Amino acid sequence: MSQVPSGEGGESAQKQSKPSDSQDQIKPQNRPPERPAAKQDAQSPAAKVSTTEAKPDSSPPQQPSSVIVRYGLMRQLGRFRYNLDPVPRPNTKVVVRTERGVEFGDVVADVGEDTSYGCVRSKQLLEYLNVNGPEYPFLQDGKVMRLANNQDVIDHRHLEGSAREETAFCQQQIGKLNLEIKLVAVEHLLGGERIIFYFAAESRVDFRELVRNLASQYRTRIEMRQVGARDEARLVADYERCGLRCCCQQFIKNLKPISMRMAKMQKATLDPAKISGRCGRLMCCLQFEDAAYNELRGKLPRRNTYVRTDTIVGRVVETQILTQLIRLELPDRTKVLVPNEDILERDVGPPGTQEVKGNLDKPKTSHPAPQPKIAKKDGADASKETTPPEQLAQAVQDENRPAEEKPSE
Repeated sequence: MSQVPSGEGGESAQKQSKPSDSQDQIKPQNRPPERPAAKQDAQSPAAKVSTTEAKPDSSPPQQPSSVIVRYGLMRQLGRFRYNLDPVPRPNTKVVVRTERGVEFGDVVADVGEDTSYGCVRSKQLLEYLNVNGPEYPFLQDGKVMRLANNQDVIDHRHLEGSAREETAFCQQQIGKLNLEIKLVAVEHLLGGERIIFYFAAESRVDFRELVRNLASQYRTRIEMRQVGARDEARLVADYERCGLRCCCQQFIKNLKPISMRMAKMQKATLDPAKISGRCGRLMCCLQFEDAAYNELRGKLPRRNTYVRTDTIVGRVVETQILTQLIRLELPDRTKVLVPNEDILERDVGPPGTQEVKGNLDKPKTSHPAPQPKIAKKDGADASKETTPPEQLAQAVQDENRPAEEKPSE
């Protein structure tokens, strides 16, 4: 047999072999399908496409494209988008870009639509922001630049150490300029774009000369930010008397006002030393249960009003919000304690005088006051009874008047 030379002849031989292969594949179609043929069909590209179309749920869920990151010395939160191959997981150190510059942060949670990845749904995040209001500090347009490497961690620790030196230099300059401000903390961003000095002052202070001295020393942008007593506690405080970290430092981002009304309604002690936090103000935890107390308080009757149960009618003298118990005063000055669910009617009238003993079988119906009856008389008797008082007074005066002398004859 002659061999087919390589080149064009070989290519033509390969082209001629293709029809024979197709004919061999057509022949088994007339026979019953066999198991190996089914495997061969399943491995074909057409079979793969049909299998994928028949089972759309078998595809892996979509990866989240944004994460929630905690960043900065004030421990702010924000939603940061990313385009990284390894998905940042919670408790991962990342380098992010904010409106202030490049910063170091920690991943709190992923934002996505698949809960199997431990994500926070976008709808849940939107509801959380709506509940906290538009003043809630939450960054929306941040970006994750990269996962933090070893060099980023070393630089972050180095900047934390240099912040202590910057604090000492700033305090020295404050003493030279005789400024009435209190330096609280210093934050140096990872990218080196700026240094933020947090201070507290009772009045307005002109610190322009201080800013010039700091800018000439560190050759970067200087930002002076004035903070209040609660923000000062957020920056420097550690633990409270409950044994946990301060709420304003751990998770509270929007500091709402706390009033003495909350302490009074919760039956807390009114000693300022016991209900004040590290900042010297009322503790933030007083507002955690304020909504629940208001809801339970609305279910109780008002004080000094009369209520009726199935057996008694009494005046409300005291209410207990948590236990939902009501202390009633009965007409005989005795006091009883009844649950709120036993109240059948509220704002009823006070019990009558015949109900002094209490323990009524049924509520007493109030009767109208008796009206005086006017007797009607006829004739002369009636005219006497209806004599006008003016005529009676004139008759009395005539009777008491002395007799006039009679003229002599």
